Amino acid sequence: MAKALVTGGTGFLGAAIVRELLADGEQVKVFRRERSPLKNLEGLEVEHAVGDLREPDSLKAAMEGCDRVYHCAALYKLSGGYEDYLQSNVVGTRNVMQAAMDAGIERVVHTSSIAAIGAPRGQGKVDENQVWTFGPLNNPYITSKFIAEHEALRFGARGLPVVIVNPGAPIGRGDLRPTPTGDMVVNLIKGLYPMWVKVEIGVVDVDDSARQHRLAMEKGKPGERYLSVGETVTLAEMGKLLREAVGSPWRPTLPGWMLKLAIYSTYLLPQWANMLAAVARYPLHSFDYDTTKAKEDLGMEFRPVRESLETAARWFADNGHCKLRK
Repeated sequence: MAKALVTGGTGFLGAAIVRELLADGEQVKVFRRERSPLKNLEGLEVEHAVGDLREPDSLKAAMEGCDRVYHCAALYKLSGGYEDYLQSNVVGTRNVMQAAMDAGIERVVHTSSIAAIGAPRGQGKVDENQVWTFGPLNNPYITSKFIAEHEALRFGARGLPVVIVNPGAPIGRGDLRPTPTGDMVVNLIKGLYPMWVKVEIGVVDVDDSARQHRLAMEKGKPGERYLSVGETVTLAEMGKLLREAVGSPWRPTLPGWMLKLAIYSTYLLPQWANMLAAVARYPLHSFDYDTTKAKEDLGMEFRPVRESLETAARWFADNGHCKLRK
């Protein structure tokens, strides 16, 4: 029976991967920090390895007895400077890959991001061959995920079998913190946005993405990347779906010209505001994600975003993040 190490296994996507692997009959070891919240692992039979991505010896110890590695741990928030992201996401990835190579791990699945994919200049489909265009955004998280993916592929070129999964914004159950994506859903449910905006977001159900990670381990081609996006919807469409599903408040949609004016005004912001400015400039790009490769190579199917949003909304309500009207 295969035994897998999941880095970041207490987190939103990481815990979903753990549940997926256990349901498939695999043994799982979770690599986590000493103070990581354990709520997402309650009732699950997993082994724990405590350490830090920046401490190679702790990774070496964690991989003892493991055959496979899912590297899911990453810094994902809307604050912090470049050094924090480079250390956690880039150096951390390098350390994981080196430890996996030294341990003779049979295969690694690296959790990247659609942030590492980029967008076409103008209209067009976004697939795994897209040339990265997000450098000008100067966003620490986005840049670090792009570099981290190439760190993983660099080890792939040295002989470590590495498969890349590029998830969109995950939604669903188990978003403890919540993540920036979860905050967006909660704010829509509470009606905290004065207006809805037509900002395109590639989203994926967290359990679907977890299944795709398992399938990437089983069927993915080393050195290849696979998009993990269920649907591309606007924030306004998400608001409407949540209103229909759980009674979230209605808000008017921001006119397109006002949205563009707000976006271009971010270029007047100071350097320290780059993190938020980069997110605000996303609507300057058009997103139409093509997941044909994941469907054909891995056999992936994705559930409707409405179903995922309702699951997320009810989980947030059950865990005290918001109240639903129906």
